[in-house]
Amino acid sequence: MILRKNLLLRLLTTALMVPFCLNARVYTGLEVFLSKYTNVVKNKRVGLITNPTGVNAQLLSAVDLLKQDSRVNLVALFAPEHGIRGNLEAGAHVRNQRDSKTGLQVYSLYGGRDHRPPPGSLDNVDVLLYCIQDVGARTYTYIWHLAECMSAAAAAGKTIIVMDVPNPLGAVQVDGPTVEPRFKSFIGLYPIPYVYGLTVGELARYLNREEKINSKLYIVPMANYRRGMNWHDTGLPWVPTSPNIPSPESACCYSITGPLGTLSVVNIGVGGTLPFQIVTAPWIKADHMAYIMNTQRLPGIRFRPIYYKPTVGLFKGQSTQGVQIHITDVSKLKPTTTCVAIMDYLRKNCKEFRWKLNKYRNSNREGFDKAMGTSNIRQMLMRGSSWQSIARTWQSFDNTFADKAKKYKIYK
Repeated sequence: MILRKNLLLRLLTTALMVPFCLNARVYTGLEVFLSKYTNVVKNKRVGLITNPTGVNAQLLSAVDLLKQDSRVNLVALFAPEHGIRGNLEAGAHVRNQRDSKTGLQVYSLYGGRDHRPPPGSLDNVDVLLYCIQDVGARTYTYIWHLAECMSAAAAAGKTIIVMDVPNPLGAVQVDGPTVEPRFKSFIGLYPIPYVYGLTVGELARYLNREEKINSKLYIVPMANYRRGMNWHDTGLPWVPTSPNIPSPESACCYSITGPLGTLSVVNIGVGGTLPFQIVTAPWIKADHMAYIMNTQRLPGIRFRPIYYKPTVGLFKGQSTQGVQIHITDVSKLKPTTTCVAIMDYLRKNCKEFRWKLNKYRNSNREGFDKAMGTSNIRQMLMRGSSWQSIARTWQSFDNTFADKAKKYKIYK
C-alpha cells in the first residue's frame, strides 16, 4: 500500500525526469501509464473515460489496451459527447449501452440533465482513468466532462487519474474572455479564458484547486513534451476529436472560427474538406479580405484568398469567396483575438454581415454570447469598437489567470 501511494505521488514528476531528445517523439500519458504505472491500479476496479482519440502511437485503443492488460481490471466505460466510438454528431445524446467489442457497460456522460456519471455507475468503480485528446478551447466539451467526473469522484470518494496529452495550440497562449456567471453552460462551466494555454492535465490541476473540486486527482505526464510544440513536432498520429476536427489544423482553427460559426452568417468549412479553416460568403471579396487581414499583422497566422462552393451547409451550391487560414507559428497564435479581428473586418467591409440568433436547446441566449461567455464582445463590435480595443478588455483577466496557472504547469 505504501509503495502504491508513493507511485501516485511520483506521477507528477517522473515523466519530467525523461530528458527531451532532439527528434524524439512525445509519449502520451497513456503510454507512460502502461509502461510505468499500472501498479497504481493493482487490485482496483477501473472505469475508463475515453473516446476514439484515446490511443497510443500505434493507434491502438485505450479501451482495448487496458481490457487486454492482465494488470488492469477494467470494468466500465464512460462516454462523452460523440460517444465511445465517435459515431455521434455534436449535441446527439449518448445512450447507456454495452460496448459491442468488449462487452463492457458504457455509461453516458452526455445523455441526461447533467454531464456526470449516472447514479450508481461509480458504485463498482474504485479508480477513474481519463484518456481523451483535447483541442485547447473552452467551448470543447471534453474538458467539462472531465471536470464533472472529477466532481463526482470527489463526492463518491474515488480516485481520478488523467493521462495527459498534447495541446494542439502549444499550451502557451492565454487568449479570450472568461465566462460571466449568467453565461455559465456546458461550453463554459468554470471561469477560464477561451484559450487557456494548458494541457488537459494541467487544467485539471488548476480546476481541482482553484475551483475547489477537491478530487483525489493524479496526472500521468507525457515524456518529451515541451511547451510551444505544434502537433507535427510531437511525432504522434492525429485521430479526429469529433467529426469536424479531422486534422490538427482544424483543431487549431476551431478556436478562431468556432465562435463566428455560431452566427450562421458565413461558411467556416464545416462539412467540407477544410472545417474551421475558412471564412467565406457570396458577398465577401477574397483578395481584399486576405490583403486587409494580413496587414493587421496578427501573430502566427497568414490569410490566403479562397474561392469555394459548399456542397453542404450554409450557401450550399453557391459560389463563395473569402480566406483560408494558415497557421505559421502555433506558439504565437492568438485565436480569440484573431476571431474578433475577422469579425471586425466583416463588420466594416460587408453590409450583409449581421447578427443572427443561434437557438440553443432550452436557451434563448445568442449562440455567440454563450460561446464567448459574455455579451460584451458582440456589443462592442456592434458599437464599432476596433478589434484591438476589444482584445484589451480581457487582458487583465488573462494575465491574472496565467499568473495563477503557473503553479499547476508540468512542462517547460
